[in-house]
Amino acid sequence: MLEKMFGCTLGSKLRAILLMEADFNFSNKLIYGVRMTDNVRRYGHMPDEIYSEKGKTADDGSLAKVLFYDIVRQGRVAVGLRSIDAANCYDSIAHAIASLVFQAFGVPDKAIESMLKALEDMKYFLRTAYGDSKRAVGSRLEVKFQGLCQGNGAAPAGWVVISITILHAHKEKGHGAQFVCPISRTTGKLAAILFVDDTDIIHIDLNQNQGVELLIM
Repeated sequence: MLEKMFGCTLGSKLRAILLMEADFNFSNKLIYGVRMTDNVRRYGHMPDEIYSEKGKTADDGSLAKVLFYDIVRQGRVAVGLRSIDAANCYDSIAHAIASLVFQAFGVPDKAIESMLKALEDMKYFLRTAYGDSKRAVGSRLEVKFQGLCQGNGAAPAGWVVISITILHAHKEKGHGAQFVCPISRTTGKLAAILFVDDTDIIHIDLNQNQGVELLIM
C-alpha cells in the first residue's frame, strides 16, 4: 500500500500496488503493452480522443479543453461537458468484457486465458513495514476477483482498448462534438478528451443551432 499523497497514511488514501512474479508480468507487458498496442496503431484504431498515447501529453489534453471553451465562447452556443474521474479503473474491468475486447484487438485466446485465470485464482498477501502477512486472501468459487490490478504490466494497455471500445459505443449513439470551420466549412469530430482515467465528455454540434433542451435530449 503506497501513499497517494505524501505523509497521508489513511487507508482510503493509499493505493494498493501488486508485486507480481517477474516472468508473468514481463509476458503481460510484451503481449498487451507492446503487441496489442502495436495492432491498435498499425490498423488505425487509436482515436484522437486519447491523450495518454505516444507523442501526446496531459498538457495536450488540457489545451484541447481550453480550445473547446474558446470555440464555445466565440460561437455563443449551448454545449455539454462532464468531467469524470474513472476511479480505480484498472480494478473495475470485468473479465468477460476484457476478454472480448482483447480478442477483438488480436490477442490470442490462450494468452488471455492465462492472464485472467491467474488474476482470478491468485492469492493476495499484504506487505507492510512490519513484514508480510502470513495469511492470504483469494477468490471464492462462486465469486472470482475481477480487474487487471495496479502493477500489472497489461493494465495500462488493457484500459486503453477498453476506453477505445467505450468511445466507439458513445459515438455510435451520435454523441460527441461536431465542429465546423465557418469559412472553409472544414469539419471535425471529437467525442471526449481522455488521459488514462481522467475524462471530459463533450457535446456540441455546430452544424445546427441547438438549444439547451435539444442539447440535453
